[in-house]
Amino acid sequence: MESNILKRILFDERGHWEQFVRKHEGKIRANVLKEVAKFRDCGNPKNGFKLLVCERCHDLRVVPYRCKGRFCTTCSCGETEEWSRLLEEEVFQVNHRHVVMTIDEGLRDVFLKHRHLLKEFMDEVVRVVKAFFEKKHKVTPGIIAGLHTFGSRLNFNPHVHMLVTMGGMKKDGEWKTYDFVPFEMLRKQWQTVVLKLIRRNLNERDKKQVQARLQKAYSNNGEGFYVHAPKQKGNMKAQLGYIGRYMRRPAIAVSQIVDYVGE
Repeated sequence: MESNILKRILFDERGHWEQFVRKHEGKIRANVLKEVAKFRDCGNPKNGFKLLVCERCHDLRVVPYRCKGRFCTTCSCGETEEWSRLLEEEVFQVNHRHVVMTIDEGLRDVFLKHRHLLKEFMDEVVRVVKAFFEKKHKVTPGIIAGLHTFGSRLNFNPHVHMLVTMGGMKKDGEWKTYDFVPFEMLRKQWQTVVLKLIRRNLNERDKKQVQARLQKAYSNNGEGFYVHAPKQKGNMKAQLGYIGRYMRRPAIAVSQIVDYVGE
């Protein structure tokens, strides 16, 4: 059996993945089934390989093709590292902040049921931050956004990570620097934007089903709608590398799976 502990958990003789698919038949998205199947066969020489030969000693080495899937713990980590490296080189070499924006816990299931809203959800985050910079500082900031649909416990928890320049470009091309983020103001604006996004895209029947959740999320005075943007310390390229890896990281880190006892 493959030494990768996640492969053992899903695909060993106990058949946990097959049981999961049978239990949730018809509820699992086709893309999920596709990515897990790619992960299962990743590194299998039967699916193709490169044969490397040493010209000196004629030693042979078989290097199986990898799946390059997003769920694969090997391939996704490699892709993440490469994306992070490119990010360090390509973005403006100015101070950035790692900005994270979350939503009320009661609204998570709304986005789980209406997943088509997630792209606009991420776009709205960018619009909120960009609008503040343009109105307050008269500049256009640099923003790279990434959507995470998972929390630390692998629960469905949609939130957005952003890499935001602490400064921006004026209309005349001049760069203007600043380092202040109005958390409370952005939090309230973000709360309003999310609630309007849901009301704008749901039909009347669906809106009636979630109206109580929307009202509670509004009455909680922004509870759950957080804007987190700590100041970054240390070497700028190291900061960018860390933030890039975090934004692009896979949901499951094999290094954090301590043990597997069969259940």
